[in-house]
Amino acid sequence: MKAYTRYGLKGYTGNVDDMVFYTLPNCDVMIGRRKPRHFVEAAQHEQYRQTSNNLWKIKPSQAYKDDFKVYTSLYKDLPDAKRSVSGWYNLYIKLLWDMQKAGLVDLKTLTKQQIIDNNLPCKSVKTAVDAGYLPVVLNYQLLDSEI
Repeated sequence: MKAYTRYGLKGYTGNVDDMVFYTLPNCDVMIGRRKPRHFVEAAQHEQYRQTSNNLWKIKPSQAYKDDFKVYTSLYKDLPDAKRSVSGWYNLYIKLLWDMQKAGLVDLKTLTKQQIIDNNLPCKSVKTAVDAGYLPVVLNYQLLDSEI
């Protein structure tokens, strides 16, 4: 839920009693949520952990990251853009999960070499937009740095 303070503490982050408060970057919104009482480990948590660890190992190049940062700033300027996107990494991960949903990849075993060899849409921002996984923005054709 959105949280409000009396004295204009817009960037407050921390714990108060059984609540956790944090501010979303670049969105100027403070969120408050209750602390979870207890955590029950499930099989889905282990699968998600494996997927997240594998995605961390891909390590995109700096030029690819810069292209995604430019794309993200252009994407936020679109009139129908989702405001919940706070950074390039969110769009990058959303792109990868959409590709898995379409059946193109298995994120638990995906490697950088597979992306390059199989010419997957996440190879560059331009190929992702051309494949329809990301919306078209102005001059997206220039964002062609490979992962």
